[in-house]
Amino acid sequence: MTLSKFPSLVYPLPKANRHLAYSEAGDPNSAHVLLCLPGLLETRATFDPLLQSAEGLRGLRIISLDHCGRGDSSPLPGDKGYTMQVYLADAVQFIRQVIMRASVPVTRFEVLGTSMGGILAMYLANEAGIRIDGLVFNDIGLNLPWMSIYGLYDGMKVEGRLPPPEDMAAQFNVSLGAVLAVQTPSHFDLPYRKDWKGMNFGHLMSHFKGPVRLIHGSESGVCPLEQVRVMTRELPQCQVLEVPGAHHPAPFTPDVCVFVLQALSQAPVAVESAAAKERREEKERGFWPWLKQRYRGATKK
Repeated sequence: MTLSKFPSLVYPLPKANRHLAYSEAGDPNSAHVLLCLPGLLETRATFDPLLQSAEGLRGLRIISLDHCGRGDSSPLPGDKGYTMQVYLADAVQFIRQVIMRASVPVTRFEVLGTSMGGILAMYLANEAGIRIDGLVFNDIGLNLPWMSIYGLYDGMKVEGRLPPPEDMAAQFNVSLGAVLAVQTPSHFDLPYRKDWKGMNFGHLMSHFKGPVRLIHGSESGVCPLEQVRVMTRELPQCQVLEVPGAHHPAPFTPDVCVFVLQALSQAPVAVESAAAKERREEKERGFWPWLKQRYRGATKK
């Protein structure tokens, strides 16, 4: 069973008899926030290595979230109705109520999404009323070819086959209803563009000008080199890290954690007040030198 090493914090959803679970690390009072969204049948535990890397880090608050029916988040009523629209609506409420809290104004907000979480991040970037300053995608591109959809399940297979749903629910720490839902066409109920090749999401990013980072596995069946080329062509600001030997999705190795945290430490500030400038300079004094020292050994292996 996949369990997070970080304490579970709870956000009760308004007007719903359920809650979302999340963990956080880094600086709880930072105005710079990174929200991590898991993949299809992942939990927030997949981001534990990244959160561990950020422990004690000043100038950045990292939050990982469990979608409904995953990890410590409540299942939906009757354990039915799991769709992308539900995940997106939950994420929007969470961002507005937990992250954009009045007590600590957020001046920079970024989202990291793995696989399905990356697709949700694209929709969030296109959501009215939510300003996202930077995006990190873990092994998902602007297009999802029909054949690549089968690759979403590669990491779940045992001897080339998907285990029984009950075994998958126990193994991944998700509800049985979630396992059954993701295997149906009705699970993806958000509007998208399609052609004979597959599903297209590039239009969601057409107006996004912030920094974009892409992590992809060299052996990925979901985000192969062709998808990398498309993203770097459509989004010239995109930075890419290939994880040698990795399938779908890419694991959060020390090199991947450095790639994410280093990029965040170099994020530009669009408009700076005197107070914001002071906070940024304090962050820069402690952030990058701390990160270099922490991973000096890991990056030389």
